[in-house]
Amino acid sequence: MNMTLILLAAGDSLRFNGNKLLYEINGKPMYRYIIEAIDQLPDGLFSRKLIVTQYDEIMEYMKDSGYKIIANRDSRLGISHSIHLALKELEKDDTDFFFAVCDQPYLQSSTIEALVKGFRESRKGLACLCFRGELGNPAIFSGQYRKKLMELTGDRGGKKIIAAHMSDVFLLEAEDARELKDIDVMPL
Repeated sequence: MNMTLILLAAGDSLRFNGNKLLYEINGKPMYRYIIEAIDQLPDGLFSRKLIVTQYDEIMEYMKDSGYKIIANRDSRLGISHSIHLALKELEKDDTDFFFAVCDQPYLQSSTIEALVKGFRESRKGLACLCFRGELGNPAIFSGQYRKKLMELTGDRGGKKIIAAHMSDVFLLEAEDARELKDIDVMPL
């Protein structure tokens, strides 16, 4: 089965006091960390790669990356709108969906690879990273969950679907809680 990587990079960073995705951590914009982690993965792990963003700086950086860039010009509609835009792009594809956010700079490529491998071996319809029972990102949805993803509204992502179908979820326990940490507020 094909798996498409979908990077979500369109959030408004309302609690951050600025564009958190462009915020530099150790001299590099935050969003680049996950892209670099993905670049370390084996070729062929993902059949396609998409990034959904509202930011011209990210679009410019990604233009020659091999990712399909999808512009989200209505980010105020929440994360569900980014999900819908990606799924509309993949309307004719028979694929599973690997969703990742771009504000988790400590996520490791080995964890991403282990999540994909565990999902495939488990034969479950869903997967996500967790730490001590706390569900996090990234998350994988088999194609059978496309309709439920399209029913999401507002700033509610796929965790709602995962929580409602726990018997169909492969959970990968992160080795370090930092991997799940998304940066929502300006560091002090």
